[in-house]
Amino acid sequence: MAARCLTGELLHFPESLRENLYFMSALPQATAQERSELFPVYLENMRQRFKSEINRFTGGDMARLLKGNGQAADLSFLMTYVYAWHWLRRHVPEAYRPALLASFKGGSRAFLMELLEGSDSAGDFVTGYVGHWLATPGPGPAQREQLLRLLAHQGDDAQALVQQVLTLWEGLGLFREPEKKAYARIAARERSRYGEMLEQVDRERLELIDKIAQKPPKSVKFTKLGMIPHMGCPQTCRHCMFVWRPLVKGREQADQLYDLVDAHTSSVLFTGGDLTRHMGHFYKAIRRMRHVRTFAILLNGDFAHDRTAVQAMLGEMKQALARRPGGWPKARVLLQISFDEFHQEVILDRKGRLKERIPVAKIANIVEEAPKYPGIQLALLHKQNCLNFSMDLFRQGVFGRLAAELGRRGHRLQVLSTAPSGRLKTNPYTGQRGQLLKDASFVLEDYPDSPILLTSSTIDAYGRAELLEPGEAVKEKEFLAEVLSRPRSPGQGFDTDLMFWFNGWATLFSAVHICLGNVYEEGADIVLARQRKDPLSQALANFDRRLLDFYAEKRDDLPHHLEQATGPHHLFHVITQDADMRLHMTRRLLA
Repeated sequence: MAARCLTGELLHFPESLRENLYFMSALPQATAQERSELFPVYLENMRQRFKSEINRFTGGDMARLLKGNGQAADLSFLMTYVYAWHWLRRHVPEAYRPALLASFKGGSRAFLMELLEGSDSAGDFVTGYVGHWLATPGPGPAQREQLLRLLAHQGDDAQALVQQVLTLWEGLGLFREPEKKAYARIAARERSRYGEMLEQVDRERLELIDKIAQKPPKSVKFTKLGMIPHMGCPQTCRHCMFVWRPLVKGREQADQLYDLVDAHTSSVLFTGGDLTRHMGHFYKAIRRMRHVRTFAILLNGDFAHDRTAVQAMLGEMKQALARRPGGWPKARVLLQISFDEFHQEVILDRKGRLKERIPVAKIANIVEEAPKYPGIQLALLHKQNCLNFSMDLFRQGVFGRLAAELGRRGHRLQVLSTAPSGRLKTNPYTGQRGQLLKDASFVLEDYPDSPILLTSSTIDAYGRAELLEPGEAVKEKEFLAEVLSRPRSPGQGFDTDLMFWFNGWATLFSAVHICLGNVYEEGADIVLARQRKDPLSQALANFDRRLLDFYAEKRDDLPHHLEQATGPHHLFHVITQDADMRLHMTRRLLA
C-alpha cells in the first residue's frame, strides 16, 4: 500500500459526532474538554457496539437463540429490540442514551428509538411496541404483520402477548449475571487453575515426561525467551486475558535466571502485565546478559504522564545499554506499548464522568520522545478490529486520535509501509471476508530515519475477553476450521519457547498455564529437557487434532467449546486448562 501523510487536521471527528455535543448539557459534571473530545469518542464507540449487536441479532443470532420455538421467525425482530433495551441499561447511563440513539431516529424505526429511550421497563417497551403496530394502518411493513400473527396466536390478547415475550426473554438467561459477578466468577476459576500449578497432578505429569529417554543435544538455543518478574496491572481492560493474576513471590536477586536466559537466547521479553514499578530488573538484565542483543519489554504506557517522565525512563534504558562492557555484542531495546481501542477506551469513572482508561496523550508523549533514542525501537501493539480492513485504521479509532493529538502539537505522521495478514479474515462489523492490515511502520516528519512500528494481533476470548461482544474484535473462525480439517498443523500452533517467572516457574511462552517445573528447585537442565520431550507441548505446537479426541474421552462439553472458540489458540488453550486433563492427554500421547 502507498505511503500516506496524516495530520491532525485531517483527523477531526466527523460532523455527525460534533452535532451531538448539545446533549452534553445534561451530562454529569462535564468539563469543556470532555464536551469537545471525549464525548464524541465515547459516543461513536457505543453507537458502533449498539449497531453491531442489533445487526448480529437481526441477522440470525436471535433466531438461533429461539431455535425450537415455532414462532421464532415472527419473534426474532421484537426479541432483538428487547435485547437492545436491556443492553442499553447494562452499558449506557441514562444521561447518555438520547445522544447515542439520536442518529438512529430517522426513518421507519424512529418509534423504536423513542421506546428504547423512554420505556422504564422491558414490559413497558413491549407494551409500547404492540400498541404502535396496533395503531398503524396496513398493509405492511413486515414487523407489523409479524406482530399481528403473534397477537392472533394469543387470541388477540395484547397483555398475554406481552407476558409471553417477557417469559421468553427470561428463559434466554441474557444479562442475568451482573458484570462484576461475572468477572468474579472468572477470577475464581483462574485462581483455582493457577492453584493447581506444580501440585500433585502436575507433578505426576512431569514424572511421565522425565521417564522419556532422549539424548540431550550438545546445545540448546531458543529464538527468544521470556521473563516475568511480577504479575500485575492496575488497569481492568475489557479484553485482558487475566482477571486474577498469580502473586509472583520471586527473588529480587534472580541472577540464576539471568544467566540461564543469557546462555540460551539472543532475545528476551520482559512481561507480566505492566512492569513500570519493576524496571530495575530490566535494566539489570541489559547490563548483565552478554549474549542477548534484543531486550524487549511490554508496558501499558501509563507511566508517560508528561515528556519528562518519558525522558527519565528512556534515559535509564539508554544508560543501561551504555553500561554494557566493551567487547560485548551491541544490544538494543524493543519498547512495546499496548495501544488499542481497549487500553485507550473512553469509559465512565465512579462519578459518571468520562475519562480515557490510559490517555492517548500519554502515548503521544512516548511517540514524541522515542525517536530521539537510537538504541530504542518503539513498537505499538494493537488489537485487530473492523478498522484493520482498510487505511481507516490510521484515520479513525485510536490511531486517528493519536494522529490528532500529535497534530495539535505540530507534528505530522507519515505511514511508510503496511503489510497484510497471511490469511483473509472476517470483518466483525460487516461480516465480509477480506485482507487485513496487520503490520505497519510510520515516522514523525521531524524524524524521518526513526520509524515506529505498529503490529496487531487477535484477541482470544478468555479472561475478561470472555465478555466481549462479537463485533468488537477480529476472530479466527476460518483458521480454526482449517486447523480442524487436518490431523496436524506444524508451525502454526502454540509458541513453546519458555517463559521464566521470578518465582522459578517455567511455562510455555503462549500457554502460561502449562508449567514444566521450577528452575530454582529442580535445576535448569531438567526443565529444559522437559521442554524438548513433553508430548503435550509438541502437540500444542502442531495443533494436533488428537487432543480434541482425548478431551472428549473425559468431558462432554467439547461441542460447546468448538462453538465458542474464537480461534484455534483459544480452543486448544481452553481444553488444556485443567491439570487432570493435561495428565490424561499426556498419557494418551505417550500410549
